[in-house]
Amino acid sequence: MSKTQIARYNIGQVIRHRLYEMRGVIFDVDASPAAADIGPMPGPGAPGVFYRMFAVDDQIPYVACIAEQDLLPDQSGEPVNHPEISGLLEVDEGGGYRRRKRLMN
Repeated sequence: MSKTQIARYNIGQVIRHRLYEMRGVIFDVDASPAAADIGPMPGPGAPGVFYRMFAVDDQIPYVACIAEQDLLPDQSGEPVNHPEISGLLEVDEGGGYRRRKRLMN
């Protein structure tokens, strides 16, 4: 029997890494990522919720897949400057992001 997991963060939410200087905006939530996507799993009892995000570290944009336990909400109110965000997301009234009604190429 599989255990249902609830994601703590939402698509479009701006987050930061708990330890590293990385901020990003979530574009996908995955309760069972493929091992190839995340590399070696942490030890027993590792969390099952992972987030794919458009991330920026020292102004270098990339796509990341990070475990929920390693993330915190970002309270800075600053936008995430990643070139791929506008293809999937648009800025909402609260300073976060939401899915575009029409996807862009």
